[in-house]
Amino acid sequence: MQTITHYSPFSSAVRENPYPHYDWLRREHPVYYNERHDFWTLSRYQDVVKAVRTPEIFSSAKGVGLDKRYGLSMIAHDPPDHTRLRKLVIKAFTPRQIASYEPQIQAIIDGLLDDVLAKGSFELVEDLAIPLPVTVIAHVLGVDPEYRRDFKRWSDDVVNFTAGNAPAEAREQLRESWKEFCDYFSDMMEARLRDPQDDVVTILAQAQDEGDSLTVIEFLNFCQLLLVAGNETTTNLISNGVLAFNEFPEEAERLRRHPELAKHMVEEVLRYDTPVQLTYRTTTQDIDIHGVTIPEDTKVALLWGSANRDPEMFDKADRLDITRDPNPHVAFAAGIHYCLGASLARLEMRLTMETLARRMRHLEIDPDGGCERIDTALLRGMQRIPMVFEPA
Repeated sequence: MQTITHYSPFSSAVRENPYPHYDWLRREHPVYYNERHDFWTLSRYQDVVKAVRTPEIFSSAKGVGLDKRYGLSMIAHDPPDHTRLRKLVIKAFTPRQIASYEPQIQAIIDGLLDDVLAKGSFELVEDLAIPLPVTVIAHVLGVDPEYRRDFKRWSDDVVNFTAGNAPAEAREQLRESWKEFCDYFSDMMEARLRDPQDDVVTILAQAQDEGDSLTVIEFLNFCQLLLVAGNETTTNLISNGVLAFNEFPEEAERLRRHPELAKHMVEEVLRYDTPVQLTYRTTTQDIDIHGVTIPEDTKVALLWGSANRDPEMFDKADRLDITRDPNPHVAFAAGIHYCLGASLARLEMRLTMETLARRMRHLEIDPDGGCERIDTALLRGMQRIPMVFEPA
């Protein structure tokens, strides 16, 4: 049995499998201090949810990464600024707007799988899990999918920087990516104001509320947020889902026999192996939790992945159960910062798994292929998953 004496999201053991460490934290140290990196953690479901629902104490205003840095992104704001920004952009994410993307998303998935079936081999991440959400977010924003490699690079640079463990040269790389991003989307914003289109960039560029509108920098920050969130979450959700079904093949068979469980399946994969494992808040005052005082102006990691495996909230939390209902997971956060793009990620995941089940038989991880995990403290997902299959 593994002996655990400390927790750091930057350790290789935690990146490979954080769940034994989360179990140790919930049982032994629900309020834990990492002295080396100077941050605290909350690991129990109720504590994480209470923290995210009290932004007046657990503030986002100094960023949701480990560094204390102010930003203009909506997720790095508290009310009333957050309220103002969310009100301006929410029209781009109505249920009707998200539902309208289904035919295009299905066409993208089918096109990607046509290529896979034609060549007879399949690397899940490169062939499907990366190009699908990047192409979808390009379609949603209204930009040319030929830039998807740039989108992925810009997104990766932001994630690596936000995680807090990137080398010094990553800061210069992020600055260069940000300049490229700003040049591209500033030109696009001006073009959409002159010639509106049926896309999210037009909605954001024209966003108005009682005479208020997004500034140029707010527009750019929100487009960057969409790029990162719409890309990384879905890529990792797809790879985590395939891994989970490999671990619990009886659940994969249950889904094949009962496709009506697809929506429950999406929620359970989100809970079981959460794509965004943690984000940070900064305390605005001393706060006592379980007899431990977290000081004012201190970074606190909210461990979403741990909260979603808390046995006090979820029966048989370490098992995948696609019939689980209700399933009040916090994979998309909670409270005022609940993810605006959650419905889009759910739609992409559902259509992907349904299409894989329909078009492929005996879909399994290649035991000789060499799987690789992504190397970041914030996210959980795969860099590489070679697959074997038979066409349906």
